[in-house]
Amino acid sequence: MKRFLLILAMSLVVFSMSYAQKIDGRTSATSKANVAEVMTSQELVTMLKECGHYYLATVNGNLPCVRPVTFIDVYNGEVYSMTRKSKDVYEHVKKNPNIQIVFYPKDSRNWARISCKLVEAETPEVRKQFLAMYPSVTKAHPDALTDTDLTFMKLTGITVEIGKKLYQVK
Repeated sequence: MKRFLLILAMSLVVFSMSYAQKIDGRTSATSKANVAEVMTSQELVTMLKECGHYYLATVNGNLPCVRPVTFIDVYNGEVYSMTRKSKDVYEHVKKNPNIQIVFYPKDSRNWARISCKLVEAETPEVRKQFLAMYPSVTKAHPDALTDTDLTFMKLTGITVEIGKKLYQVK
């Protein structure tokens, strides 16, 4: 039931995100809060890994599109995600790079929302490091090191809302 409510809430967030007025590159909902604290990229990724389930939202035309995410990690202080160019999520991000990720931090009663942009950031170094961090990808796809359908994207301009607190990710 909790997962259903999270997906429903995320769908509403994305729907409103597609119509939100842009302020400083963030949605109006995020801009209303004051940035109170700074969070590191590693702290953010650790929270995501600890919670176990998190969902990425994109806009598909004027409709929300939410899906579970598995591969988000830090390389050289930057947060990256991995996907395939043949997936819908890649097409959505190419048309509108503004995304949100929703999760419940472990041992918290507050939901959390990440707002950012996803930009393609494919380099051999990122690919090698990411595949080393996730050997299951190489095991499932032995050609992952050279697979041109596989791509890596960097999360930029990251803000995180946890309850009513807003964090800037550095």
